[in-house]
Amino acid sequence: MAPGTNSTYPQLTLSALPAASSGSETITLNATSPAGLTVAISPKTTKLDTGSKASVGITVNAGQSMAPGDYKVTITSTYAGVSKSTDIKVKVVQYLVLESGNVFNPSSLSVKQGSTVYWINLDGPSRFDVEIHNVVFQSGTTAKSPDMPQYGAYSYTFTAPGTYYYACAYHPGMKGIVTVTP
Repeated sequence: MAPGTNSTYPQLTLSALPAASSGSETITLNATSPAGLTVAISPKTTKLDTGSKASVGITVNAGQSMAPGDYKVTITSTYAGVSKSTDIKVKVVQYLVLESGNVFNPSSLSVKQGSTVYWINLDGPSRFDVEIHNVVFQSGTTAKSPDMPQYGAYSYTFTAPGTYYYACAYHPGMKGIVTVTP
């Protein structure tokens, strides 16, 4: 994610645990994150009956002044008097292009020489399209990303000034441009 943005992660699906065999259990979720990152979980509390499932959403916000880097968010679930935690890695980058709806967003970026741009595919498989994307440069470099399934990512560091046009080989309408200044 880029500083000053929100990212909503795929919904987390919760299933009833063995403690629910007596009927139901209530699960409460909390998150801890470093300064500059805020995490919202909705709903924070859910009640599950034996064999039932529930979905919760997780949204992470990186403050405008958040420095690029890898950060750890800890999600803790509490149920039947027991707490379990899991860590999620959040990568904050200066330049991020989202691949969603078969478009690059933003489709145009201006960066300084030496900057790294990251692309991530948010499109999931559909009935008619596996939604694999890639980044194939048409000018400025011969670099090409590997195929990126949903949540696949690619980064490229621009070492020389110039205009870099790129596209997705699988979706001809997906085009973008990176302008690199000294």
